[in-house]
Amino acid sequence: PTLRAAATRFVYSSTHVIGIGVWGDLPHQFADKNWVYFPEPNVPFYRVTIFSRYSPHNVPKPGEQWSLMAEVSESPEQPVDAARVVDQVVAGLSAEKLLSAEAHIASHWHRRLEHGYPTPFLGRDVLLKRLDTALQHDGILSRGRFGGWKYEVSNQDHSLMQGVEAVDRILQQKPEVTYYHPDVVNRRTRTAIEAR
Repeated sequence: PTLRAAATRFVYSSTHVIGIGVWGDLPHQFADKNWVYFPEPNVPFYRVTIFSRYSPHNVPKPGEQWSLMAEVSESPEQPVDAARVVDQVVAGLSAEKLLSAEAHIASHWHRRLEHGYPTPFLGRDVLLKRLDTALQHDGILSRGRFGGWKYEVSNQDHSLMQGVEAVDRILQQKPEVTYYHPDVVNRRTRTAIEAR
């Protein structure tokens, strides 16, 4: 098959991002948290970020409001009703005690990102190698979350390092570690975290 046809085999999940603005002071329970993960199947979101902790200016009225950002995964196996997802998230935030019964929601925002995360699949590495070789033949280094299509190195820090290493490769002929050896990069990260 052609490269274009081969590229259609890549698998991904979509992401619904829901922002919730809340009147009042940031609850004490969030004073030392930036985000929380929720692996439970009965919770509509997989992660909630305490968005106003990053900057007081992440709300229209600093000091009078705080905010949360929830992320909901969507795939063919896990469809999402876009018309109901905001209400489902608010209900989930309440059920998980991230919003109190007294909380007054100031605003909400919803956006669906078609390409949320690249999904690993059988045959991915063989397909990636073929496409990467063909693109490099034309002088293209396809890197980053969806440029490299490697979930295991698609976080923001990984994606930035793929860019840095691509430039170092072009200018200084240095090897790319993050893209070609994600196990090495992630092992170093785990070791650094454990050393703290």
